[in-house]
Amino acid sequence: MDEDDGTDEYYHPTDLSCMFPDETLADLSVQDLDHQQPATGVLGGPYDGIYCIFGLRDRITLWNVATRDSRTLPNYGPTCPRNTKVYKTSVGFGLDPKRNDYKLIMIYTFWDERTTELHEFSLCTIYNLRTNSWRDLVCFKTIHYCIPHSHGCTYLDGLCHWLWELEDSKHKIIISFDMANEVFQEVQCPDIASSAYMETLDLYHDSLSLLFLNTTNNHYEIWVLKERIWSKHLCVTLIGVEEPLGVWKNGGFFVQSDSRPRRLLLYDPNTQEMRDLGLRSFWFSVYNFKESLIPVNGVDSFSDI
Repeated sequence: MDEDDGTDEYYHPTDLSCMFPDETLADLSVQDLDHQQPATGVLGGPYDGIYCIFGLRDRITLWNVATRDSRTLPNYGPTCPRNTKVYKTSVGFGLDPKRNDYKLIMIYTFWDERTTELHEFSLCTIYNLRTNSWRDLVCFKTIHYCIPHSHGCTYLDGLCHWLWELEDSKHKIIISFDMANEVFQEVQCPDIASSAYMETLDLYHDSLSLLFLNTTNNHYEIWVLKERIWSKHLCVTLIGVEEPLGVWKNGGFFVQSDSRPRRLLLYDPNTQEMRDLGLRSFWFSVYNFKESLIPVNGVDSFSDI
């Protein structure tokens, strides 16, 4: 869980990361992650219990919080097309179930300094944990997408998912990457594009879900994708909150208050109560953490995963 420490609107925030060790949230004591990091940088993830630390000079470190193992990845710099520079980066991490190997996916979007526009192609590169090596996968046309800068993805059943936007219509679209076959595909979102705001892609009972604010009626909604069909599972009106952050157990979800400093809140649909989790911040990002025994510092025990 990342929190930006700062209450003044002119204050430039610093990213701070902490975790609630009690998965029931009965005990709201927090564990400071910043002072435990094996390297300095911005935390990305967690992906299947693994954090990526993005440091200076494109240095990337994989870190398993549970085992305290870490691995600094070999240096890699994308080959930029002529007259371009890296503009945005999307990241994914997860298991290739066919090869029983974990992969880190980097999608680089480029800025064309000659035309002062986005370059029409993006580059996808892959790091394999088993071989400890990088390789370029493919350049693919992305000019018709609006791609956010993101250190996170939603991983489910061998697929990494990102929430992008179609450039022409501004409708949201889910882009999925098959970790085994290494191909991209589009997944259509529910037909709520004109009224959806602050959409969050997450998991709801092991299914892909969208949490968002419906600006037409000021409802917070959760839609769930099952067997290629979207259905609405929750619709509730909340006052005094500003943005949905992520889905929690039993259909609950996190939001942040519209007050300054912002408060991290958890809404429980079963009790219809809003719970203050005791953190104050300029801004919040929330991620579900699942303990993992993935040996990021070596592959000797990979066959036992």
